[in-house]
Amino acid sequence: MRNINFKLTKAAFMVMLKLLFVFLCYPVMEAYANTTIDETVQSRMLIRGKVIDISGNSLPGANVTVEGTTRGVVTDTEGYYVIEAEKGEVLIFSFIGFHEQKVTIGNRLAIDVTLTEETTLLDEAVVVGMGKQRKVSVIGSISSVSTQDLMIPQRSLVSSLSGRIAGATIVQRSGEPGYDNASFWVRGLSSFTSSAPLILVDGVERDMNNVSIEEVESISILKDASATAVYGVRAANGVVVITTKRGIAQKPVIDVKMETGISDLPNLPKFLDGANYAMLYNEALGHENYSKDYIENLRDNSNRFIYPNVNWFDEIFKKWSTNSNATININGGAERARYFVSAGFFQEKGNLRNYPLNNYDSNITVKRYNFRSNIDMNLTKSTIVNLELGANLMDQHEPGVGNRTLYSTWFNSPVEELYYWAYLSNPLAAPVRLPIGKNVDGNTLWGWGAPSQIGELNPAERLLGSGYHTRYTFQIMSQLILNQDLSFLLKGLNLKGFFSYDGYNNSSQARLKQMSTYAVDKIDDDTGEFTVKEITKGSDVMGYSFNSGSSRAIEAKAQLNYEQIFMNSHRVGGMLMYYQRDFNNNTASTSITSFPYRKQGIAFRSTYSFRDTYFTEFNIGYNGSENFPKQDRFGIFPAIALGYVISNETFWKFKPVNFLKLRGSYGLVGSEALPNNLRYAYLSTWGSGLGGYAWGYNPTAVGGLGEQQVGLTTLTWEKGLKKNLGIEFKLFNDLFSFDFDLFHEKRYDILITRSSIPAISGFNQSPFANMGKMVNRGFETTIEVNEHIDKLNYRIYGNFAFNRNKILFNDEPQGVSPQRMLTGRRYGQQFGLTAIGLFKDQEEIDNSPEQTFGAVRPGDVKYADLNGDEVIDIDDISPIGYSSIPEINYGFGAQFLWKGFDLGIFFRGQANVTYSLGGSTFIPFSEGVGKGNVFAKALDRWTPENPNPNAFYPRMSNGRSTNNWQISTRTIYSGDFLRLGDLEFGYNINKKYISTYGMQGLRLYLLATNVALWSKWDMWDPETGTQNGNRYPLPRKLNFGLRATF
Repeated sequence: MRNINFKLTKAAFMVMLKLLFVFLCYPVMEAYANTTIDETVQSRMLIRGKVIDISGNSLPGANVTVEGTTRGVVTDTEGYYVIEAEKGEVLIFSFIGFHEQKVTIGNRLAIDVTLTEETTLLDEAVVVGMGKQRKVSVIGSISSVSTQDLMIPQRSLVSSLSGRIAGATIVQRSGEPGYDNASFWVRGLSSFTSSAPLILVDGVERDMNNVSIEEVESISILKDASATAVYGVRAANGVVVITTKRGIAQKPVIDVKMETGISDLPNLPKFLDGANYAMLYNEALGHENYSKDYIENLRDNSNRFIYPNVNWFDEIFKKWSTNSNATININGGAERARYFVSAGFFQEKGNLRNYPLNNYDSNITVKRYNFRSNIDMNLTKSTIVNLELGANLMDQHEPGVGNRTLYSTWFNSPVEELYYWAYLSNPLAAPVRLPIGKNVDGNTLWGWGAPSQIGELNPAERLLGSGYHTRYTFQIMSQLILNQDLSFLLKGLNLKGFFSYDGYNNSSQARLKQMSTYAVDKIDDDTGEFTVKEITKGSDVMGYSFNSGSSRAIEAKAQLNYEQIFMNSHRVGGMLMYYQRDFNNNTASTSITSFPYRKQGIAFRSTYSFRDTYFTEFNIGYNGSENFPKQDRFGIFPAIALGYVISNETFWKFKPVNFLKLRGSYGLVGSEALPNNLRYAYLSTWGSGLGGYAWGYNPTAVGGLGEQQVGLTTLTWEKGLKKNLGIEFKLFNDLFSFDFDLFHEKRYDILITRSSIPAISGFNQSPFANMGKMVNRGFETTIEVNEHIDKLNYRIYGNFAFNRNKILFNDEPQGVSPQRMLTGRRYGQQFGLTAIGLFKDQEEIDNSPEQTFGAVRPGDVKYADLNGDEVIDIDDISPIGYSSIPEINYGFGAQFLWKGFDLGIFFRGQANVTYSLGGSTFIPFSEGVGKGNVFAKALDRWTPENPNPNAFYPRMSNGRSTNNWQISTRTIYSGDFLRLGDLEFGYNINKKYISTYGMQGLRLYLLATNVALWSKWDMWDPETGTQNGNRYPLPRKLNFGLRATF
């Protein structure tokens, strides 16, 4: 009975449970049946992810909201979030101090986001010595340049900086591929010794020429003592800091750039043709050597073998050449690791001709391969490891001339030697090629023409028949950095350790030859046919030689950093660092240079600011070098700087000026540079400077041993006391920006060779002394305007720098006339006579002061009698012109962006610079008539029929006129110029047209470089600074390119 009751009770319970469920759910079901279903709620998904910054650090407390709704969440302590949203909605990620980011929801349920910092003028980071600082706190003199402005088809990174940055004096002396590195000074010259700045790539002392601009994040130049003092003896001439790109915590972004173009050579020197050469030949000789019929045959080009009329430059150079470059950059990462990987290729061909019958090229070809990998890994929340690896390989192919000494002249490049042969041969010297017979098939055999003068060689044969060189240079750069946060010991404390290894290798192979040359022997007057004879016996067989070199450098640094803010007003910072660098020349040619080079030191910096208004900074370097005696090997180099941001004061109410800063610095820097890379100048060197003696019937010679170079036991650093005052202001919410610096530097203890010691003192070589003194002063300014008008954005910018130096002491012999003393003049000052025209006739000669430099005739140069003694001699020599390094450097340009189109234009120039004129080609017939080429400018000359006192050339003469070619104001030329450096036009394709191909961006562009040149000097490119134009000019390029981002 109990069992039956149990079953009934259980059944009743189940029925009652069902009735209760229906009763409770009925109202809900009824309401659902009578209302519309909310499909949005049904389609929502749970989106998860993490919010981090570009360094991979979590951002707890970041806001994640759905655009247009009130739905939102906040990231947890690890930066994670979970939110409901549907496909097509937009998530907004925001965090204080970071740029807001929007992401449209697709099919992904996991969305990680990287936010970038919203930097203001106060917080923007600037690279300084041994680290970074906020831009507002920088009170040293530091200039930087946008790497976007340097994206030009230029191999040398230094050359691409020319005119771009205030205070950088950059002059490119040659455009020859592989030999186009520019000369570089910061704020001009301040010393008699080396004035090259210290170059740092990622904090390591390295060459920057072959660093690809596509790898570079920023370039800064540190100029005053405050900015450079921590580098001690290495930084007297300024510091260039190059920082390469690093990975960002984001999904992988691939950037591809491809560019190709053509180039030609503007501003090549122009020469007389054969007819005009023969005419001036007769004029210089004083009677007819070439008949009128001969000259007429030259004009008519009647027979190129009997009447050669050759423009040797046309035989060497071709009109057009090509260049190309390509780069791929990959950037990305996540919380644990970030990476930047870059690979690049650059190729440039010269404008030299090739010979179809050769199985090798005679033209110059330069190829460069670049690679860089920067990886940042967060090992723990407080430990970051950076691994940097970079490499570049240069592959040069060039003709078998140059890079050798010939007739006591060093030719630094192939084209320099080709210029020599082209300048030595006149247009009548020889035909380029001659028919020398027939082969078995009856085809004409050709040989190279032989110039008529002794010592001359056929320039075309030297290019096309000399063989070839191949040169390889390989540089590998590596660095390991450990960054340890020590906030657990002291908030704001950080330790960084650096170790770098760099290796450099170069090798060259020469396969050289010289071909046979021929000349016309006999001519049949009746038929005009001729026979030829062999002048020089050559060979088609190439020789072989090999050369190589290598070096390596190891650097180690340990750096302790501290930065903290107290009470929201007091910002305190500090840096303490130990540095050591060892350099080995593995293929040194002498025992002394084979010893390792070591530099080491300690640097300290302290900074303080109050309310981002008042700033002070103290830097000190305790550095040493083995170049000095042990007791003087180390020295202290302190510097102090003060800054005042007036616009941050509470009383500042002048709204048009939104930023105004005053700054100043004062400090001591040092230089270890010794003349001619000398080492251990404090030690005497011994050699065979005392001659020798031979005795006996069959003489036996024994060389003497004596003191060659007397050591300077008190040798010490060259020191520089630097002062700098600067002002920065911005108007109308950064619409207009202006920077201005006034600087002064006094160098002392400059190592010089004693000049006042008489020759009878008995020294084999004049001793050294730390006696030189020099001052350098000037100013520099940068101006920029940025404006946005509707859909038009434009930027106008410019910089201008002026510096002038003066020698204060140079140990000159006494008794020299004051106007010829170097002391009190600019370094490199030229001296000469003052030319005041050309003598019109003999009467004018008779009524003028006596000129004592040789016979004087009408048409000769007339000089000024500066001392009024009626005699023109060396006492009338005075300073003329400027030095060969420009005192004024400037650049300006503009950029415009409108509806996807962009246009950029850039000019650069130099002024207050002069170069010398001379050489056998510039001076017509200086070695006698028939010897050497003559410039076309020689047609502008004095003649009895045209006695122009302002003619460019004086009268023609057979041989060098000692009167006419004295160093004077006529033998220098102004190197001032304005160059249209770059002209670029581009278009960014609308994203909607390219997104289907996986592209985020695509830009097409045309870029022209070295477009136009304006200069008083028109015979060759004045920037090359040569006395007769014998360097490869800067090429003009027109390139087409594209840049795609995936």
